[in-house]
Amino acid sequence: MTATTLMRPEASQTTPAARPPMSRARKQWLLLVLVLGYGVALAVRLRNTAFIDEALYIDAGNAYLDHWFEGRPLGDAGAFFSGLPVLYPVLAALLDSAGGLYLVRAFSLVCVLGTAMALYATARHLWGKRAGLLAATTFMLSGPVIFTGWLGTFDALVILLLALGLWVGLTRHGYPSSIALGGVLTLAALTKYTAGIFVPVVLAATLALGVLGARRALVAAGVTLGLLTMVWAVWGEGLVRDVAFTTTARQALSPTTTGSLVALAGDHLVLLLLLAAVSLVLMFRTGDRRLLLLGSGLVLASMALPVGQMILGEAVSFEKHLAYSVMLLALPVGWGLARISRYPLMVTPVVITVMIMALFPLVRADAMYRWTNVQSVVTAIESDPREGLYISSATDALDYHTRDLPGIAWETTFELYFEGEGTIRSAVDDERYQTVILRTSSLGNPDQDAAQAVLLDALEESSTYSLAFEPFPASPTPGDNWLIYTRG
Repeated sequence: MTATTLMRPEASQTTPAARPPMSRARKQWLLLVLVLGYGVALAVRLRNTAFIDEALYIDAGNAYLDHWFEGRPLGDAGAFFSGLPVLYPVLAALLDSAGGLYLVRAFSLVCVLGTAMALYATARHLWGKRAGLLAATTFMLSGPVIFTGWLGTFDALVILLLALGLWVGLTRHGYPSSIALGGVLTLAALTKYTAGIFVPVVLAATLALGVLGARRALVAAGVTLGLLTMVWAVWGEGLVRDVAFTTTARQALSPTTTGSLVALAGDHLVLLLLLAAVSLVLMFRTGDRRLLLLGSGLVLASMALPVGQMILGEAVSFEKHLAYSVMLLALPVGWGLARISRYPLMVTPVVITVMIMALFPLVRADAMYRWTNVQSVVTAIESDPREGLYISSATDALDYHTRDLPGIAWETTFELYFEGEGTIRSAVDDERYQTVILRTSSLGNPDQDAAQAVLLDALEESSTYSLAFEPFPASPTPGDNWLIYTRG
């Protein structure tokens, strides 16, 4: 046996085996996990007391649960909601009972993550893994999406349902999936009535798949129509009232100029719209009419809510509704970025674009999460809790955070303001309220501001009411203070 032969076993024992390179699929999954983790980190760092809508929905859900299981009067709980009150509000109330506001918000975050995965699966099925990854990334790296993902309202769930509708319509085959699509779209439209405008968009996307797609789209449309008819038979009168109040006959609750809303939309969507425009040009150059039809339809649909609010001049929920736009833009933008990245020397520009996108939610989500924090008022009430009727412009949030204090009932100033100056002054003269809690800043509506001025004037003239605390800041804005008047 030669020396060389003797050395081979020793060499084989001391030389480490070469590690196989990480596959492209594993790298893409790792990148997807990193993107989703980044979104989760951005969301959970947001801090504030309950948003007015969060408190309103949870309270309404509890009212329905008490009505069903304890026989308590329902009253007007859930009236004038933007969705069927027996759906999300009841779910939010159950989550709140189990884990508080944190769990309600965590559910929204799960819905946002589910939406990202639905977009990933849809784009991957249609155009490949790279397009799927970039579509999910486009969705997650958005301020409105991060904001909605840590907010206990209808929207995160509805966005998930619409994304699931696109996934079923664009990737599944067979009539059972058509029935499922109809159920998903019905649930989306009932959870939030505004989502009804996107039902034809999802059905049209299904129709774009071809002859089988056309038949499936008709089945899905029939199921949707049939289910909505059944719901109409049960809640028709309430649905007419609520849909009209929140959509078809809506009046601006916080009027603002069209220019301001255009600028606000631009802050969030300008990069995505530019990328979407490039994607449409590239789709046109492919000569694939169905692809171009799908991309154009999604881009146009993404503008439905913001343009509608611009026409109305409504600032309420404007930024939150941009999350719907981002979800619809994610598929064409994901396709476009994947297409561009395959051109020579274009991977680096695509990576830089994604890095720029990642900076947006760092600032924009924080800015949207800065609604009025009521913790200082809650602390003041807890320091001297007095039984009786309380009234405030922040009633829903205050009611949520003081619900464990016995003997305190709440009324909102908006109902009082609607009754006019005479009723406002009579309420003060008759000592209707134990405590009145107001902010000195504008309420965002001229009529409401005028009514609040009347209430403040009546309180100042009253010999019964006085400031229980020196005015203290409600926000960093100069002159925006809390005023707490108590009786006696």
